[in-house]
Amino acid sequence: MGGVAAQRSARRYRRARRLRSHKRGVVAVIGTLLSLLVFFALFGIFLTQYLPLWMTDNESAFTSAAANSFAQFKGDVDSQYVLDAPPVLGAPFTVSSAGIPLLAQPTEGTLSFLPQTCPAGFYTVLNDGGNASRIGQPVNPAYCIFENQTMSYGPGGIPNFNLEAVTGVLELQLPNRYFTGETFQYEADGVIQVQSGSYQIMAFAPPFNVTRIAGNTTVASTFLQLSGNATSFISQGTVEVYSHLRFSQYLTSNGIPTARSFQYTYEVGTQNPCAWSQLIQSQLSTSGVPANQSIWHPYVGSCANPSGTTTVLQLTLTAVNYVQLYYAGSQVSIGIGSS
Repeated sequence: MGGVAAQRSARRYRRARRLRSHKRGVVAVIGTLLSLLVFFALFGIFLTQYLPLWMTDNESAFTSAAANSFAQFKGDVDSQYVLDAPPVLGAPFTVSSAGIPLLAQPTEGTLSFLPQTCPAGFYTVLNDGGNASRIGQPVNPAYCIFENQTMSYGPGGIPNFNLEAVTGVLELQLPNRYFTGETFQYEADGVIQVQSGSYQIMAFAPPFNVTRIAGNTTVASTFLQLSGNATSFISQGTVEVYSHLRFSQYLTSNGIPTARSFQYTYEVGTQNPCAWSQLIQSQLSTSGVPANQSIWHPYVGSCANPSGTTTVLQLTLTAVNYVQLYYAGSQVSIGIGSS
């Protein structure tokens, strides 16, 4: 009898022990699941809240670095033709943002140089049915990025003096995913910042000034032509962009002895009309030039230009007494070893 009771007692003990072991196993599994839920909840908050903020800061810094790169490049070009700086200078361009390891790839920009062409070239002098001669106008300006400056009396009293050229464009597109998308363009010695295809500002203006002091009107300007091979660069990190000064000349005009005042025209063909219009309007409004001495119609259309067509803006000043003009050409090249 005693042996049977002992066996039953042993079975009950083993059964209770198994039950206690199962309870501990269930508690361990539940604890693991709860830990995983807490982890995924925190990770989800990180992905949806902190990661966008982090990448927004990265892309904001990327945009600021791009603006600094264009400022340095423009400063190099200006120093070359004004101060006779070294003929070849390089500026580092940041072409990608910082990323987040394992979570977010860097945002890569597209750096391009477009030398531009004008279909069918330019008119030189054309007597158009008795109308005024058309000097320096593109035959087909629809997709022609150009600059034209004319003087009724140029340096040395040369009549109908004009400079016309296609204007190459150095462009950096920033397809930001978290920060506002931006595009920077360097044309006609001005850096334009375009936001979301419609908001345009002249981030770094070209040296174009109109002043009227003691009854005399003076214009100071530059005429910069960019040339080089069409190039497009997409990568991470930085790339060097070189400016190679090809020619420069300082030109002045004060009319002729029998006509100390003359007519001056500043004209650009651009895909960013709002930025250029704001610049010219600002210069004209602060110059002190009377309204009857200028012919200018500010651009009032849409800044967005999805078709890529050219808008021609023209400012004509009469009774100008003095013009100072830097005429220069620079070759642009992208990448290590460029010259």
